[in-house]
Amino acid sequence: GNYAVGWRGLSPAEVNMYNNQARSDRFVLGATSNYSPFSWFQNRLTLGVDHNATVATNFYEIWRGTAPSPYGADVAAGAIYQFTPERRSYTLDYSGTISNTLPWYGASSAFSFGTQLNARRYEFTRGEGEGLISNDVRLINTAAITRAASNQEEQTSLGFFVQEQLGFANRLFITGALRVDDNSAFGSDFSTVVYPKLSASYVISEEPFFNLPMVDNLRLRAAWGQAGNSPEPFSADRNYGGAAMIDASGAVVSALRSTAYGNPNLKAETGSEVELGLESSLLNGRAGVDFTYYNKRTFDALLPIPVPPSSGFGGGALGAGSTAAYRTRLENAGEIANSGIELSLWGTPVVRRNFEWETRLGVSTNRNEMVDLGGLEPQLRGNFATTQWIREGYPLGSYFGVRVARNPDGTIQKDANGRGILSSDTVYIGPSTPTRELALSNTVTVLGNLRFYVFADYKGGNYMWNAGEFIRNNNDVNAFEVVNPQADPEDVALRRSGSTLPYITKADFVKLREVALSYTLPQLFSSRFGSDEVTLTLAGRDLAMWTNYYGMDPEVNFNGIADTAGFGSVDRSDYMSVPMLRRLVASLNVRF
Repeated sequence: GNYAVGWRGLSPAEVNMYNNQARSDRFVLGATSNYSPFSWFQNRLTLGVDHNATVATNFYEIWRGTAPSPYGADVAAGAIYQFTPERRSYTLDYSGTISNTLPWYGASSAFSFGTQLNARRYEFTRGEGEGLISNDVRLINTAAITRAASNQEEQTSLGFFVQEQLGFANRLFITGALRVDDNSAFGSDFSTVVYPKLSASYVISEEPFFNLPMVDNLRLRAAWGQAGNSPEPFSADRNYGGAAMIDASGAVVSALRSTAYGNPNLKAETGSEVELGLESSLLNGRAGVDFTYYNKRTFDALLPIPVPPSSGFGGGALGAGSTAAYRTRLENAGEIANSGIELSLWGTPVVRRNFEWETRLGVSTNRNEMVDLGGLEPQLRGNFATTQWIREGYPLGSYFGVRVARNPDGTIQKDANGRGILSSDTVYIGPSTPTRELALSNTVTVLGNLRFYVFADYKGGNYMWNAGEFIRNNNDVNAFEVVNPQADPEDVALRRSGSTLPYITKADFVKLREVALSYTLPQLFSSRFGSDEVTLTLAGRDLAMWTNYYGMDPEVNFNGIADTAGFGSVDRSDYMSVPMLRRLVASLNVRF
């Protein structure tokens, strides 16, 4: 069988025996209109549409082999599965500003007001067909057995804001604002939420006493404000689903079944943030430094609370990978802390008539902590094993592992099969999300219209759970030992012990994100087509990676785009996930 060569199930040849394709069509449209009926009254209206439709098809040919199909009897007669998710997003953003000059100390006023509407709709249809007429007829309706399912979600948010900015001598600016938001995902017993904001900035370089060499402009700024994160659609609602049932007469009928308990008091989690920073221009505009320190506290964090089984309602599992069949509902209960810095350095080391070189460096850090779980017990997260926890005093989704038991001489205690024996000693390993990031870009422009661009970045300070490697070494013949026949027996025993410690490793990496060459046509040529600018770009993206992580890519995640509520966004594991693909992109941009 395949296990003899270290494969858990299907060999690579068998994995490639089916046809898996996806086709996506995306349409993005945006329009902005500016209107000023008076010099003191400005209006701006922005409309946007984003439509993304995908058709994903998985096709299995009719099995002609003498042995049973490696994919099972259901697809042996040929099968086709089709999934068609469709996402639509609509945005409307209006703002108006009334500007005035006040009669004291060179003061000015800018009063702004506006509204924002965001609506999104997600729906999918899934069709399945098993038992095909021919490998050439790939239509679900021609299959012997057909099944179908569909779903749709809608979410709308509406916000209004007012803002007043006072300026003094064109150097000191004080701003206050209020925003009111409503969201269709809020509970029926909760209506709107109000977010205040207060900020100040001071262009100290405008003062007569300011005289720092090489500093052209220096702005100091401070801000405090609140913002929210809304729950997912239907989180607040008591949910029911359909199911096929057999009644007393033996007939198949449709029936309701409970799926989620809901919470009519559910509201957005609220973040309160303080920012301090500066912006500067140096060397006659040839260089600059921007710096920000932020400290954010999130209150009323959306936490998954267990629902008693006696309620008859289900929901999401509390702790993927756990055998406990807990069911949950979202409640506003927790408190989370985030802090860090953002530093941006930029400069143009070379400026000539027909040659210019611009470089930018960005540095950022982040430290987060689960401050309060609202009286809940620590929550298990992670996939395939107990790897991640939400615990007070630790980063969200922190990795923990269990040590192996050791003899007095330090060697690993082993069972009769040579596997290491687990101890009861659980240790903290590290965070699951990066704590530090660097980004470096360089742009060289020749003759004003030929541009060469290179961008690379680094992320680190976090760890990754390599679940695929863990499964290969613990559920099958030890793949590690097959690949490393001279491996230390102690290392083999550790990897076969069931401990996750050897498989949760540092995930630092450097990636060459993009190399691009752009050419802007001369204005004389582009004006013939009625356009202001025409640019042709050839780019390669995700071209190279440098890392000590032994999986395929430390950025992959088995969960894909995880949910934003209930801490799903911090669940990270590497298991059968497609790594970042190298891409070659050609684009033509026309600006009118």
